[in-house]
Amino acid sequence: MFHDLPDDKITKPFIKLYELEYMDAVSGNDAQNLCHVASKAAASTLINKYPNVSSINVMVLNPNEYFQKLIADLAIVYDKQLTKLVCKIPPMLPYTLTAPNLVELDLRLESSLHQSLPTIFPQSLQRIHISFDDVQFSWDMFCIGNESKAIVFNSLVDLSITGMDQFSVTGNVVHANDLDLVFPKLERLHLENIILTRKDAQAMMSHGLKRLSYEGSIITASQLCKQPLRNLDTLNLVWVEEEYPEETDDFIPLANEIFNKTDGIEHVRCEIRATYYYWSMVGIDWPYLTHLSLNFAIPFKKLFDMLPKVPNLVFLKLVIYYHYANEINEVREFLTSIQERYPEPSSSKIETLYLTGKFNQPCSYLCRQLLSGRAVENLKWYWPQLKDIKFQD
Repeated sequence: MFHDLPDDKITKPFIKLYELEYMDAVSGNDAQNLCHVASKAAASTLINKYPNVSSINVMVLNPNEYFQKLIADLAIVYDKQLTKLVCKIPPMLPYTLTAPNLVELDLRLESSLHQSLPTIFPQSLQRIHISFDDVQFSWDMFCIGNESKAIVFNSLVDLSITGMDQFSVTGNVVHANDLDLVFPKLERLHLENIILTRKDAQAMMSHGLKRLSYEGSIITASQLCKQPLRNLDTLNLVWVEEEYPEETDDFIPLANEIFNKTDGIEHVRCEIRATYYYWSMVGIDWPYLTHLSLNFAIPFKKLFDMLPKVPNLVFLKLVIYYHYANEINEVREFLTSIQERYPEPSSSKIETLYLTGKFNQPCSYLCRQLLSGRAVENLKWYWPQLKDIKFQD
């Protein structure tokens, strides 16, 4: 149903739209005609009540024909005054939509719907979030009114591109064909489960990019990080290694290559998601990494052996889960004998140790067994700058 606005909000109006399910009972030609008439009437009612709408937020689970026509009618009427358009679950946006004053665009593309894409002016956009499944997204939708071979996003500061299917990352290719992309003001870039061409990566990172976030394969991350990183103040990397077991042998060399290029970046964060601990940490060299999250159960002895190779680490997050009593006893014995195992405290800069559970194993239960008074004292002795030990179930 429509989300009516109180009269005092009409000065800054917006519309949230939810699917009207009662149309689903109608079928055949009658449904098509009724959809067309009903959508026109509903659009007219909304437009008359809220003539100054500048923001549309569409929330649809299964867009029926009626709803799609309604969105198309509204978008065409509000086209020139829209500053924000959010279509998380995709309707059929009319290809005639240009939105010349649009500031924020949040759009999901889905191949099964065979969507027609709008043709949107890029000049006023400040924030873009595009998500898609296995379609090969192209920048052509921003090529309107441009006879040159360049698409210039004059105002864009925040760009997020997300491939929806992490299991077919090789299909999620973002490309600009023979077009040149220009991002003179881009500051924040988030990429997830996609592959960029080298040309497009250079365009996104060649100016004053301050924050880069990437989630997916370490191979793609290493290719992306071959671009200059000197302007960054934050680098966030999430590697989902259980999806790419063929990369195991190359993981440490590629990670070393990346983290040896991050000198001067204030916050260098990395999360590694893996089903099992299956590679050696002996050869790691991560001198500028500041935040590390390990989403798998690594033996504490191996963890302690690797940390001297991560000398600037200030935040460490570990997943705590053990299936057998002997595993818990082994960890407890290690933590309570740290001072006997190591002759002196480490030079670690770790300030925060964050523990969390997995597979329905409450972290608080395991921590009560593992972190006895002596174990906590030993950790603070070995990591002299440790201030907080936090845990979350």
